[in-house]
Order: sequence, then C-alpha cells, then structure tokens
Amino acid sequence: MPERSDFWSRRRRAVAREERREDAAAEEVRAGAEAQALEERSDDEILQALGLPDPDTLTPADAARFMAREIPARLRRRAIRALFRAHPHLSPPDGLQDYDDDYTDAAVNVRPDASGWAGLRDRAAKALERKMEAEAEAPEEAPPAEAAPEAEPQTAPDDPPAMAMAEDIAEDEEPEEASPLPRRMTFHFEEDSR
Repeated sequence: MPERSDFWSRRRRAVAREERREDAAAEEVRAGAEAQALEERSDDEILQALGLPDPDTLTPADAARFMAREIPARLRRRAIRALFRAHPHLSPPDGLQDYDDDYTDAAVNVRPDASGWAGLRDRAAKALERKMEAEAEAPEEAPPAEAAPEAEPQTAPDDPPAMAMAEDIAEDEEPEEASPLPRRMTFHFEEDSR
C-alpha cells in the first residue's frame, strides 16, 4: 500500500523517525556508560562477569563470544592475538605479500626456495662438493713449462673476393686513434624581428 502524502501521515512518520533517533541515542549513551564501566575493571573481572573463557586458551568455537559489542576493545584484541597464535592454520600465508620480508638486509634474510628448487639446489651443492673432494685428492701436477704460442698457418687466399676480405681485415687492424669526445647538441634560434 503506498504511503499517503497528506499532512498527518507525514507528521506521524516524522514523529516515528524522531522516536527511533532518540531511542538510538539513548542506547548509545547506555552502551558508552557500560563500556566505560567495563574499561575501568580488570580483564579477569570482566571475564567472570560476562562468563567468558580465558583468552589465552581460546578455541575457534569460543572466539565469536569475544566479538560482542560490550566486550572492551583491549580484551577483544587480546583474544584475537591469542587465537591466531595458538591456531596458525587459521591464517596461512598465501605467498602474495610483496612486503613480506625485510629487504634491508637481503644478504642474510633469504626467502626459502620453493620445494622444486630446493632439491635442485641440494643436488648441485652435492655435485660441487664431490668435485672439490676429487680435486683435493688428485695429486698436484707441476705447472707446464711455458711453450711458445703456436703460429697460425698463413694461407694465401686463392679467389679474389677472399683477397678483398683479407685486405679489409688488414686495414681494420691498423692502430686505432683515440676516440673523439662525444659532441653535444647545440641549438641556435633566430630571433624574431616582429
């Protein structure tokens, strides 16, 4: 049924809204007074008065009781911290935290490798260890006497294109001059005579 728009219908709705506002304000004042009274009491007294278990021995089933509005915020935080400390499986890390590690000391704080890479890393470390042990057990050989470097055989190219390439290579092998300094771009603007 549509609402009537005559004067008295609007007036009744306005009075009902005002009463609801007054009830909400009174409820807020009452809740504030109760919260203030609870804030002044110790945690043990609050737990006994409200019939709540000790937050340090909290189970996930009892956690909802600590979320009520009348529970002081300090007690609620204490219960949540104890719950997640005692039951870490409730908040497993998803691996998507960008700022999960402290990168100010990256040399020491190394994020653990994924399981696939860990096996590869272990195999590589064992192979390196075996190689180092084999080198340590091998008798040391005397360093070879310095031999004259072998000269590459010079062959004369037979076809003309190969001869041309040989000449280009010979020209390229000339001693290089010092490279010129880089040039800077300069701009010149004509002044407008207007």
